[in-house]
Amino acid sequence: MEVHHRPERSPADLLMQDHFTPEELATLLEMDVNLIREAAFNGRLKAEIVDHTIIRISRADALRWLDARR
Repeated sequence: MEVHHRPERSPADLLMQDHFTPEELATLLEMDVNLIREAAFNGRLKAEIVDHTIIRISRADALRWLDARR
């Protein structure tokens, strides 16, 4: 299986998206990607997960997660 990597996007570009990969969200929030992955796998951060891979996280779910962390 060939893996295609998206080029790294700037925070300004990321702000325009409706969904994020864990890596993109970590970049945008300046957080450790493992913190985001752990929250998704533990159910604290709603995410689309397929075969133990986090596919995407919606902007709305990321905002809810951030609000709950306060």
